[in-house]
Amino acid sequence: MRSKILFSALLVALLVACTTVPTTSAPSANTDHIRRDVDYLASAELEGRDTGSEGYRKAAQYVAEQFERMGLAPAGDEGYFQDVPFRSASWNGAEPSFVLKGKSGHVTFRFGEDFIAGPSAVSERSSLEADLVFVGYGIEAPEYNLNDYAGLNVQGKVAVILSGRPESLPSEVGAHYASSRNKRETAARHGAVGYITVYTPEREKRRPFARYAEHRHDDTFDWVNREGNPGSATPGLHPGVMLSSEAAAKLFVGAQSSLESIFSDIEKGQNPKGFPLPYSAALGTSSKHKETTSPNVVAVLPGSDPLLKNEYVVFSAHLDHIGKKEDGQIYYGAQDNAAGIAVMLETARLFVESGHAPRRSLLFVAVTGEEKGLLGSDYFAEYPTVPLQSIVANINLDMPMLLYPFRDIIAFGAEHSSLGQIAERAAVRSGLKLSPDPMPEEVIFVRSDHYNFVRRGIPSIYLITGREAQDPNIDGTAMQVAFLKESYHKPGDAPDAGVNYIAAKQFTEVNYLIAREVADAEGKPFWYEGDFFGELFGR
Repeated sequence: MRSKILFSALLVALLVACTTVPTTSAPSANTDHIRRDVDYLASAELEGRDTGSEGYRKAAQYVAEQFERMGLAPAGDEGYFQDVPFRSASWNGAEPSFVLKGKSGHVTFRFGEDFIAGPSAVSERSSLEADLVFVGYGIEAPEYNLNDYAGLNVQGKVAVILSGRPESLPSEVGAHYASSRNKRETAARHGAVGYITVYTPEREKRRPFARYAEHRHDDTFDWVNREGNPGSATPGLHPGVMLSSEAAAKLFVGAQSSLESIFSDIEKGQNPKGFPLPYSAALGTSSKHKETTSPNVVAVLPGSDPLLKNEYVVFSAHLDHIGKKEDGQIYYGAQDNAAGIAVMLETARLFVESGHAPRRSLLFVAVTGEEKGLLGSDYFAEYPTVPLQSIVANINLDMPMLLYPFRDIIAFGAEHSSLGQIAERAAVRSGLKLSPDPMPEEVIFVRSDHYNFVRRGIPSIYLITGREAQDPNIDGTAMQVAFLKESYHKPGDAPDAGVNYIAAKQFTEVNYLIAREVADAEGKPFWYEGDFFGELFGR
């Protein structure tokens, strides 16, 4: 596969040289505009822009007004807005139950100590009793000769699944297969009616089970599809539970292997094999539902080419943040993601005022519900306001890290499609360079709104500033790490606490150049031959 990708990259370079429309330098971004947008969107008045809140609605109205003032056409379902229906589920006065049943008796597990679960957004009452089958990591990856369900019968049973993934899978590929969504869908495809996730020692090192348990009373939040079902739900599957390692060991007493020996084998690099467990589980849950809406905000700058104007380059940036907490503290979300929205607005203005209309149309989408699990972008990608097949690329702006004037940019996903080379050329024209992902272990490519476009087969990149500062006395890596540790998802992420507007100007202009080339090129972006995500979703 690696040789195919390298060959594809060389081919891309030749094709791009033949098909790219020459791009001039970017027009100058206006830092006053960007500062104005950040100051308002991250102001106390908006109280952290929590999805569905009054503060979020004010933010959405503000973005719609900016689109209108620029002359962008509305492209939502109702004017500039695409209302996203949401359902929140809370515990209905009773905690979930989990009883393990075996020949020698029953074991009742304690909620919050032995297991955790979230209230179901599918149904307000649900119960299940079924036999248990251990399925290892619960992954089916034929490209890597991995099938944890081989030889197992889970029809009508509960799949017991280890959290995480085997080390043999590459990081981004592994992150895809290790996602709860993928594991649920795989279990359901094999006929399972429920699933239990087992907390592993490796996961305990990264985040203790007790920390998750602190959030056991949090609501579940999901978008609702046009059939009235939660968008993230897996049909036919009972709501899952997660067991601590200590509690999960009881499921393996008297089984083919103990959980301790399975963990030991994993430490030796072995991939665990599944087998039936000598128990059944009785699971019960009760929840209360509440419906609400929160809009995506969508505008379009129509293309000028008679044919290419029917293709769309999508800019996305999430407008929501995490709101106001019970103690009254406001989580302003200046970098995350008022700055991303402000850059998107200024990029749109540069196109409008450039005097050179793009050949393809540009779609600007401010999405809701990112902090709830990438929900607004998932809804938009499921119900796009333009034909899905007409979207040729997504450029995502999420927490761009505008901390200092920089010398490089990072494009997560650059190695997967021709968008990476386009980003590199834009960087060079801006006097910058494109740097590799400095934190591949974080698998950022599958963790922001662009991934919902990737899952629909659309080449996508997610751009942030690099870690090389123009000032040699500034340690960019240290500043980014300090922000993530001290300000990310904290009240300290405020407009007056470190948003650098020289960096904002740089960042806007390089985004303009990326979008300009994608919009004006003869050919549209494409996945590299043999790329995992292109092969999985692009066909």
